[in-house]
Amino acid sequence: MAKGDSLKRYKIEQKAQTRKRIEGAIETLKSTQGDKKITVAQVAALSGITRASIYANYQDLIERLKSPTDKNSLYVQNNVKDKNEVISKLREENKDLRLANQKLMDQVVSLKKLLNK
Repeated sequence: MAKGDSLKRYKIEQKAQTRKRIEGAIETLKSTQGDKKITVAQVAALSGITRASIYANYQDLIERLKSPTDKNSLYVQNNVKDKNEVISKLREENKDLRLANQKLMDQVVSLKKLLNK
């Protein structure tokens, strides 16, 4: 694996961890403040991320602060990509299992034919 790939993967993982910290801060604030307005400054302070970084890199999270959403929809929206990857892997695995099952069934049929002769 090239060094560039490792660095790219590291940056992606860091961004995902930062996003989770921000989302966790938002959820904590929503649960403690109820219907009160949540500010970016509060999110920044609780998550340990600068306001500038949040504004520059996480505009979608700021938009969610402006519009009310429940915890489940926030979780689902952020994990759609992960779910699609998991579904894709499961489909591949299922395909492999179906092929293996078909081979076994063919062998069973062949054995039955041999035994019946």
